[in-house]
Amino acid sequence: MSTLSRFLTLLAPFCLAGCPIPEVAHCADYDLCPTSSGAAAASTGGDPMLPTGEVLTVTSAGEVTTTSTTTAAPGTTGQPAVPAVVSVMFTPDPLEQVGIIEVEVVAEDADHVRMDRPGFESLELSKGPDERFHGAIEILSGLSNGTHEASFVPRQEGVEGATEIGYYTVALPEAGSEVLWDVIPDDGLGQVDALAVLGDEAIVGLGTLYDGDTPRCYVHRRDLDGSYSGADVQVLFPEYPCTAVDLETDGETIDLLVTVTGGDGPRWRVATMAWGQAPTVLRTGEKDEVAHALARDGNGKRAVCGTAPSPGLMDTIDGRVWTLNGPTSELDYQPKVVEHQFDENVMDCKFSGDQLVLVGEVYGKHENSGLDPKRKRPFLLELDDQGEAHWTVPGLGPGNTTQGGASTLAIDDQGRAVVGLYTCEDMCDREPELWIYEPGGDLAFPPVTLPAEVSVPFGLTWSPAGYAVIAGALGTGNTTQFLMQGYVPGAYAPAWTFAKGKQAGLHIAFAVVAAPGVVVGAGTGAGGYPAFAFVNP
Repeated sequence: MSTLSRFLTLLAPFCLAGCPIPEVAHCADYDLCPTSSGAAAASTGGDPMLPTGEVLTVTSAGEVTTTSTTTAAPGTTGQPAVPAVVSVMFTPDPLEQVGIIEVEVVAEDADHVRMDRPGFESLELSKGPDERFHGAIEILSGLSNGTHEASFVPRQEGVEGATEIGYYTVALPEAGSEVLWDVIPDDGLGQVDALAVLGDEAIVGLGTLYDGDTPRCYVHRRDLDGSYSGADVQVLFPEYPCTAVDLETDGETIDLLVTVTGGDGPRWRVATMAWGQAPTVLRTGEKDEVAHALARDGNGKRAVCGTAPSPGLMDTIDGRVWTLNGPTSELDYQPKVVEHQFDENVMDCKFSGDQLVLVGEVYGKHENSGLDPKRKRPFLLELDDQGEAHWTVPGLGPGNTTQGGASTLAIDDQGRAVVGLYTCEDMCDREPELWIYEPGGDLAFPPVTLPAEVSVPFGLTWSPAGYAVIAGALGTGNTTQFLMQGYVPGAYAPAWTFAKGKQAGLHIAFAVVAAPGVVVGAGTGAGGYPAFAFVNP
């Protein structure tokens, strides 16, 4: 089923819930706060001091002579010298674009300097020549805007000196603010269904274009500022009707999952390519198999996730994981140790280390009473490299919440599964939510209900800045806005929102990716043409 068709079945109004995100203290302006301390030199007997420590003496005859002072050097009395921070410098200050703030500390009588920032682990600065110590603070999002404090502790041979406080300012563009919005009529009607980072300086989208009623798959490459040329658009498998499914990259290597239609109907197909080359087919699925997601780990292992007809009599479909050369895994949810009682529909999958994590929905009789109807429930499935499966299927509630299903998945920087899903009652007015699972299936935070009129998420990514970004639509009916929203774990309201769509019609974000210095969403815009949005992280 195409992404657009899935959207028309998922789009519905929803309830608003949220709370303010924590605020960051701001100075009245961006001037640097005091960052250094030092001790003033004391004079002896009112006589001026020479740099050598000698004293000028004027005789009655007007002659000038010098005598050495007897001031003891630090440590000569048997006490170790006390290390001290002399100065702290941040460069640049303020920081006005995503990047690095260089930290330089001058410290006397110190072998080490530790930097501490609220909410971050301590960092030992590296020692350079001339009593200078160096470090770096990486800033990845406008959510860090404001003036921040860092403390520095010098030490030598177990002796710590006084803590020195420094202040640095972040003044990035507002998170979620627009860099580029582009609806592209050049190549015809269609949409972009999947996105990935390509190398260090580009993103690539996999989408579907329409030649009359015939779908065609294509890839579209863009630089991180949104620019592209005619050579950055390439049609795939032109000999077949083709619809885009999913996309993964590793450096400059592009892996793609599509559905091609031949004489006996649609078949999923996984292929690999480098930009400008024809794709090499790696595997094609069997009749009646449906693939919804492609996953790739850091070692180049690929997995295709979806469903296939069940061999049982009570259910109709089972979950499947296909690999390139290994065996196929059949995923059959068996809460009562009875086979083939539930239909499993796998919607997305990602690798987390050696483990493959999958989400979707299971349909069947979840309650013990035989009088209860069949219902859909969201699932999280963790599949280890030995094929052992650990299912998490929540009982839902409270109130009349009896059903649900997961649509998309991302893995955060701690290995947790961030899941976009919906819940509903038996009549199923779908309410979109974000859930974050710890490895093993426990919830890391209470579920977050997305704001009113936000669709069930179609795409989801994890930003290195420490938050999740959803892709979807805002609104109901035949007029919606293209939507991306950032969510910090543990917060109930979006940290930022980008919504676009001034003309009447469907504007939908089907995919989102966090690239260096920018967040990119893609989908469809006014008139039914492919659309891209580049926003500040």
